[in-house]
Amino acid sequence: MLKKPQSFDELQNGKGQYRLVASSVGNWLDNTSIDALNHLNEQAADIFYRKGVTFTVYSDAKNIERMIPFDIIPRIIAASEWRQIEAGCKQRITALNAFLHDIYHDQAIMKAGIVPASYVYASGCYEPWMIGIELDKPIYSHISGIDLIRDESGRFCVLEDNLRTPSGVSYMLESRKISETLLSDQFSQSSILGVSDYPQRLKSCLASSTSKYDPQIAILTPGRFNSAYYEHAFLAHEMNVPLVHGYDLIVEDSKVYMQGIRGKVQVDIIYRRIDDPYIDPLAFRSDSILGVSGLMSAYRAGNVVIVNAPGTGVADDKSLYPFVPDMIKFYLGEEPILPNIETYQCRKPDELKYVLDNLDKLVVKETQGSGGYGMLIGPTSTKQEISDYRQRLLDNPAGFIAQPTISLSTNPTAVSDGIAPRHIDLRPFILSHGDGSVDIVPGGLTRVAMVEGSLVVNSSQGGGIKDTWIIDDSNLTSSSRQMVKKSDNQLDKQSIEAITASHSHYHDPVQPLEAGYENPDNAPMILLLSTANHLVWLGRYSERLYYYDSIIKQLVKGNIKKTQLQHLINHLGFNVDPNQPLKSIKAQMLSDLEQDKIPNIVQSIETNVQEAKGVIGKDTAELYNLIKRLSSAGTYRAATLQLHACNAAMAQEHPIVTCFWQLGRHFEQLERTVFLNEDSVNISLEFKHWINKLPENTRWRELIRLTNQMIKSQQLSDFQLLSKECSTILQQGV
Repeated sequence: MLKKPQSFDELQNGKGQYRLVASSVGNWLDNTSIDALNHLNEQAADIFYRKGVTFTVYSDAKNIERMIPFDIIPRIIAASEWRQIEAGCKQRITALNAFLHDIYHDQAIMKAGIVPASYVYASGCYEPWMIGIELDKPIYSHISGIDLIRDESGRFCVLEDNLRTPSGVSYMLESRKISETLLSDQFSQSSILGVSDYPQRLKSCLASSTSKYDPQIAILTPGRFNSAYYEHAFLAHEMNVPLVHGYDLIVEDSKVYMQGIRGKVQVDIIYRRIDDPYIDPLAFRSDSILGVSGLMSAYRAGNVVIVNAPGTGVADDKSLYPFVPDMIKFYLGEEPILPNIETYQCRKPDELKYVLDNLDKLVVKETQGSGGYGMLIGPTSTKQEISDYRQRLLDNPAGFIAQPTISLSTNPTAVSDGIAPRHIDLRPFILSHGDGSVDIVPGGLTRVAMVEGSLVVNSSQGGGIKDTWIIDDSNLTSSSRQMVKKSDNQLDKQSIEAITASHSHYHDPVQPLEAGYENPDNAPMILLLSTANHLVWLGRYSERLYYYDSIIKQLVKGNIKKTQLQHLINHLGFNVDPNQPLKSIKAQMLSDLEQDKIPNIVQSIETNVQEAKGVIGKDTAELYNLIKRLSSAGTYRAATLQLHACNAAMAQEHPIVTCFWQLGRHFEQLERTVFLNEDSVNISLEFKHWINKLPENTRWRELIRLTNQMIKSQQLSDFQLLSKECSTILQQGV
C-alpha cells in the first residue's frame, strides 16, 4: 500500500523547525498554553457574535445562520513568496478577462481550436445577451477570487477561479482586526503588510469601470437571508455607498434610478451580489423577485455598469478550467506562473472511464458547482455515496470534472485538546481596473477545515477562517530569527495605523452620500424609501417593547385594575379572555407577553436593524445585536434595558436617520393613545416636531397638514388618513 504523502506545514519545515518568516509566531506558540489559545478563540468568537459576523450553512436542514469559526493562530506567507502569487493572479485574471471579451466578440480562441466552442456554448453561464455589447471599459470580472492551495511539495497551485460574485473579503478584514486587537504584541513585532485599505481600493476599482466623473455606485443585494449579507452591508458601509435591493431600483428611459426620500437618484455602477439568472426578470428568469426589470436594456444602452458583468461565470466554469493555461499563452504569450491541478474531463470517454475506475481516489466536482456543494471526495466517502455519485456521472458526464485528491497544506490550529494541523487554502482578492491594471491586497482569506483530516474548507460547509499575514522578509537572516522589538515609546507606521483604525468609530458616522458634489460635506445623504420605512418600524417596535415591559411591571406589582386590563385587551389585541377572574387575566397576559408578543417584537427589531445596517453605525448595530443575544437567553427584561443604550446610540446617528426612527417611535405612541381613547394632543405635537424635520418641497409636507387636522379634530378617521398617507409615501415615493 502506498504511503500517503505528507502535507506541507505552513509554519514548520520537515525538521520540525519554524520557518524563518514564522519564527516570531513560533516562539509565541511555544510559550503560550492551549488554555490561553482557546481563551483567545473564545474572545474572537464573542467579537464576531457582537458584530454579527455570520454565514448561513445551507447544508443544514434549517439553513442556520452561524458564527464563522475563527482560529487565532495566523497563516504566514513570506513577502518574497507573495510576489509570485501576486504575479500569477494578475496574469491569470488578465487572460480570463481577455477570454471573456473574446467569446462575446471575435471568438478568436474558439476559431483557433484552442477552446472548443461546444464547451463555451454548453456552459450554463454563457449569456447570449452579452454578444456584441461594447463596454465603455472592456473588463468583465472586476472583482475576482482565485482559490489557491499548496501541494505536498509546497508549490502554490490554482484550485479554481471565482469570477461571478466571490465572497469572503469582509471576513479577511474582520480577521485582521481580531489579530490587531488580540495579538497586538505579536502583530506590532512583525512587518505585516496591510489589508485595511481594501474598501477604498474596491471603490476606486468600481469607479474606474466607467468614464463618468464621480459616478454613483450602489451595491445590489438579494437581501438579509443571503449567506453573505453581512459582507454586502459591511462593504456598503465601508465604501460609503447605498446598499439596495431590487425593489429599490427602477428603470426609466434605459436609465437606472434609486428611490430615495428626496426623489430619484440615478445609479451609474451596480456592484451586484446576485447571480445572473435573477438580475432582470425581463431578460432572464421571469419569476425572479430579486432583480430589476429592464436592467439589461439599460446595460446594453451603456447607461449603467454591472459589476461583475453578466455572463462572466462562463470563465470559471470548471469544464473550462483546464484551458486557462492555454488562454494565458494565447492572449498574453506567456507561460503560466501558477499551475493548474491535473484535471479529468468526464465528457471525454477515456477520461470518464478512468474517473469511474478510480472514484475512491479522486475528488469529483460539478462544473457549475460552488461553495463545496455537490462534491465527492473519494477517499472519505462511503461505498454507497460513491455508488450514488457514479450514477450521477453516467447520467450527465459533461456536468463533472475530477481531480486527484491533493493533501492540502496544513497550519497549526488551536483545538480543544491542543494544537493540531488542519488543512487550509487561500483566496486572494483581485481587482481589475478599467484601464487594464490589476490590484491585489497583500493577503487574502485563509479558509481552514476545522474537522480533523477534512479537506473541505468552504465556509458554506462549516469551515473556519484564519488571518493571513504577509510578512516582509527582506531583512530576515538566519542569524536573526525574529524582528527586533520596538522600544516602549516608539511606534512605527503600522502601529499608528492600527491605533487610528481602532478609534475610527469616533469619527463622523459613515453614510451613503449622493455623488457629483465637489465638496462631500455638501452632498446629501442617500436614504432609500425602503430603509426609511425600516427605520420607522424600528422606532415603532422599540417603543412597543418599552410599553409591553411597563405592562409586565404593573402586572407583577399588582397595581393595575381589572377594568384597565379589559380596556387593554379590547383595544390592543391581547389573546386573553377579558371575562375571567383578575388572577387568570394577569396570568394569561403575562404568558401572552412573554411567550408571544415580546419574542416577536425582538425578532422584528432584529429584522429592521438588519435592513437598516447600511445607514446606522457599527457600534449601534453591535448594541442591537446584544438585544437578540439577551432575548435568546430568555432575559427579556435585560433586553429591554439594553434598548435604552440602543436608543441613545440612535439619537447620535445622522439627523435624517434619527428623524425617521423618531417618527416611528412617536407614531407608535400616537396610535396607542388614539386606540385607547386617551388625550393625544401632546404626542401629536411631538410627532409634528419630527414631521417638520423631513425634506422640504416634497410630498412629506402633506403630513404636516394631516397632523394639524388630526390635532384639531381628535378624530380616529383623521388619524387613519395620516397613517395611510405616511404608508403610501414610503411605498410609492415622493
